Amino acid sequence: MTHLLNILYLGLGASALCFVTWNLAVKALGAVKTSVYIYMVPVITVVTSVLVLKEPVTWISAVGTVMAVAGLFLSEYDRWSVS
Repeated sequence: MTHLLNILYLGLGASALCFVTWNLAVKALGAVKTSVYIYMVPVITVVTSVLVLKEPVTWISAVGTVMAVAGLFLSEYDRWSVS
């Protein structure tokens, strides 16, 4: 029974729900703008592991998180619209 529930969770929660929300994001934001947010996956993984699994934040994961978020902000920055 445990294996069946794990398979259902992975199939419905982790796969199907993620694809549906990703497709909704592409529809709302467009493919190019949405593709930038794929780099938030490691950040969400670190935050979730700290909150759910009670794992400690290492300096490597902290630096990686800062770099990922900084890269996202840099990619979204539009230098031509500054007045």
